[in-house]
Amino acid sequence: MKKRYLTITCGLLLAGAQPALAEPGGVDLSVKGGTLGGGIELGIGLTDTLALRAGGNYLKFSFDSTISNIDYEMEPEFANASLLLDWYPFGGVFRLTGGIFYNGNEVSLTGTPRRDTYLSGYEVPAEYAHLEYLADTVRVHGTVEFNTFSPYLGIGWNSNRQRTPGWGIAFELGVLFQGAPNVTSLYATAAEPLGSYAGHPAVLQALEEEKLAIEDDLENYQYYPVASLMVSYTF
Repeated sequence: MKKRYLTITCGLLLAGAQPALAEPGGVDLSVKGGTLGGGIELGIGLTDTLALRAGGNYLKFSFDSTISNIDYEMEPEFANASLLLDWYPFGGVFRLTGGIFYNGNEVSLTGTPRRDTYLSGYEVPAEYAHLEYLADTVRVHGTVEFNTFSPYLGIGWNSNRQRTPGWGIAFELGVLFQGAPNVTSLYATAAEPLGSYAGHPAVLQALEEEKLAIEDDLENYQYYPVASLMVSYTF
């Protein structure tokens, strides 16, 4: 009897010395901010080592870039929904994350050709000379899009690994594989009567070449770096 009692007691003591495991089914609500903007997430524990998160984010900003002697104002707009699976391989706070994004990322652009460059060394034909004063009104407009569904991989740290009720904080680094940029539209405008020449074959050919230049300039966007900080509350 004493031996059995000792075995039970030692077993309970050893069990109590083990780190607490996450409780499956714990639900948490998070707010986050990072390189994909601000957003919210809802998470739930599936097993001791797996958790599922679903969320969304939004961000809009602008920057300037010059491509083919055209000065562009570019406005990326990020609007995403995500479904992510967290795996805690060592039973601690470190996690690996994989999942899929419904990717609404796009870049709107408006370009102004540099007149001193594109007319340099070029003599305007006599039949178009009367329109030369309208050259400053020329604008190039376009939209760049990416794959609708994009895989994601990341690593992170979660302070509330045990999913106990209360507040927690998490940090994550990852990469969104959103595919090569695709210029879905590109067209030119100008004040009339110059604008009526926007459909001229020479203009259309130049725009096709400009599409390739823009896609090449934004090539790095296909691997978008993700860094996010999350504050959560577990119920």
